[in-house]
Amino acid sequence: MTPISILGTGCLGQITTYIKPMACRKALVVSDKALVDIGLINGLLELLSNAGIFYVIYDNVSPNPTVQQVNYGLKLFRDNGCDFLLSFGGGSPHDCAKAIALLATNGGAISNYEGLNKSKKPAAPLIAINTTSGTGSELTRFCVITDE
Repeated sequence: MTPISILGTGCLGQITTYIKPMACRKALVVSDKALVDIGLINGLLELLSNAGIFYVIYDNVSPNPTVQQVNYGLKLFRDNGCDFLLSFGGGSPHDCAKAIALLATNGGAISNYEGLNKSKKPAAPLIAINTTSGTGSELTRFCVITDE
């Protein structure tokens, strides 16, 4: 997918207009525990529910996401029949979601994709919703994953 950046007051309310043409029905929502705990994500979840879009929340993403977190997110994506990803937060949820999206369609281990142009297939659809400024992760195809 070509990155599109939507900015401005109330732009989150447009999210379903971008999901519907993709014909996607179930999202893996990748975020971090703090954003879920304080309720910042609730507006997004309400928009999805009102549009009949099902979702599973994966909020165990830490700063500098790990291979283990990516693999667990991939398991959630597959086990729950998700067909697209929504990342909500800053660089870490976006990076984790990009890695999950890549593995969902290409398989293998994330370490197989270190470097440029290693994937054979496009990644699963991903919409990144930024809640911070500064990383730019929401607009690139690259991700940083920590191999512990």
